[in-house]
Amino acid sequence: MKKLHKLAAAVGALWMMGTSAQGADLYTPMPEPVPAYAGGWYFSAFGGANWLDNTSFDIGAGTVANDYDTGFVVGGAIGYDMGPAMGPFGLRLEAELSYRDNDVDSHSVGGAAQPLPTGSTSALAGMGNILFDFNTGSPFTIYGGGGLGVANVEFDGHGAGGTVLMNDDDTVFAWQAIAGVGFEVAPGWVLDVQYRYFNASDVSLTSTPAAGSVSSSTDYESHAVVAGFRLKF
Repeated sequence: MKKLHKLAAAVGALWMMGTSAQGADLYTPMPEPVPAYAGGWYFSAFGGANWLDNTSFDIGAGTVANDYDTGFVVGGAIGYDMGPAMGPFGLRLEAELSYRDNDVDSHSVGGAAQPLPTGSTSALAGMGNILFDFNTGSPFTIYGGGGLGVANVEFDGHGAGGTVLMNDDDTVFAWQAIAGVGFEVAPGWVLDVQYRYFNASDVSLTSTPAAGSVSSSTDYESHAVVAGFRLKF
């Protein structure tokens, strides 16, 4: 009988221990979820290679076609990250200032290359951008978007054979398309790699008096690959 009492007591103790363990499991508080990045202000800067498509302008002797060397682009922006505004997509708004510059490689008139080509073409632009971020669930973010604004396009010292043919500028409407990848290397720091297409149309130009003071227009179109960073604050 004593053995039965001891066995019953042991079974009861085991049952009480199991019940206590289950109760502890049931009432263990769940860890707080890590909040997603809610957005905020940031500063960004970028720089890289710029490829300018051929341009042209008219002079008294005909139309001058301009070919360019690889140039550069630099820029910066102040932006506001609105966070995950549309499900997996985040939304960013930016005010951007950028500068592009390419040296002339060659001038030609009627297909004939001109001697001693000189000059450069640049664009100083102020843009308002909208960008959409796709959350990959990792430190990498894929994004794309574009912007609208104005650009001052300058044809500086375009000439041949020691004679300056074009030295003029114009401020026109501009737009751009942007595609990029960001990688968050530390809290608040993002490295960016981007492709940028930039367009400023109908740039009005007048050649120098030595070239006949002829008016014409051309388009500024460039492609750039850049790297940069974003600093959230």
